[in-house]
Amino acid sequence: MAINLALKYAPTIEKAFAQDSLIQSHCKAKVDFTGAKTVRVYMLNTTPLVDYQRSGTTRYGALQDIQDTVFEYTLTQDKSFTGVVDKGDESDQTIVNKAGQWLRQELREQVAPYADRYALQRMANYGHLYGAAEKPDKSDIVSEIFNARVWFNNHRIPNTGRVLYIPASFTPEIMLSEEWAGLDNLAGKQLPTGVIGRCAGFTIVEIPDYLFDSNHYFTAVHESAVAFPYKLNSTKIHTDPVGINGAVIEGRQYFDVFVLGSKADAVYSAVASTALQAAPTITDTTVTAVTLTSSGAGKIYYTTDGTDPRFSITREIYTDAFDAAGKTVKAVAMETEGKFTSTVAEKAVASA
Repeated sequence: MAINLALKYAPTIEKAFAQDSLIQSHCKAKVDFTGAKTVRVYMLNTTPLVDYQRSGTTRYGALQDIQDTVFEYTLTQDKSFTGVVDKGDESDQTIVNKAGQWLRQELREQVAPYADRYALQRMANYGHLYGAAEKPDKSDIVSEIFNARVWFNNHRIPNTGRVLYIPASFTPEIMLSEEWAGLDNLAGKQLPTGVIGRCAGFTIVEIPDYLFDSNHYFTAVHESAVAFPYKLNSTKIHTDPVGINGAVIEGRQYFDVFVLGSKADAVYSAVASTALQAAPTITDTTVTAVTLTSSGAGKIYYTTDGTDPRFSITREIYTDAFDAAGKTVKAVAMETEGKFTSTVAEKAVASA
């Protein structure tokens, strides 16, 4: 007989995950899934301002259909876990209680750290990347954080809801810096899990070092730019299955982390400049045989309709020369071992 824990423990599991994950509670972008694992987000495209004409039939400018850009996101992280409670010295009730405790610990020690590390990788590879010549230290870490603030201000990112994820080893570098003394560090206040204070308008969340890649220094985000949806498909206890005198606990965690394409500028990661993948070179010697190159790239994605190849539903994987006469080609190099995503290259190709 199987005791399904999805209903019995679902509220507890969701609460535990939100508390133990240092990132999930700060990811507040809303996405609605149209299917079991896929969601599409539509972003309306605006039009540039023109001079009003006092005569004629197009005084407000030439009529244009309002277009939208479609971004598609698909859950990819489908993980599972299992454990056994032997029945030799456990009653049925104790088995259920022990299973609940074990689930809580499993989420804290395995699921949450895995998900947080994955989230940091996703944010670094799908937002704006700043290549630092050297790893920041006490002398310049606060200045580097203020560079992120300048980026946010120049891209009109809302002042509230800004979060900065830093490795734990950076905490003393920040707190021992001369600039920290004059900042709003929230000393003595009740703070959420992982939050250590504020700097340059960002709420600082301290993350264990091992969750960051070695060349990833910190990430600044706006809470509305990142979605962290997950589904717990099944969690159950099988009592006395074949070959086991006791209970087998099984669980499945189904989730993903998405940087919204329309808000990618609200995700800023400082990384080692040497770990940045080179942007693709777009060569159009002939407009009907456009080629893309980026040394060592895992994959090069491109679009010919002006949309961002990191997110667009129309993007294609580059394999061979293609016809782009009269179109704007955008390309990005991604999924390279040991390298972060390149900047997006763009080129308008002449008509045939």
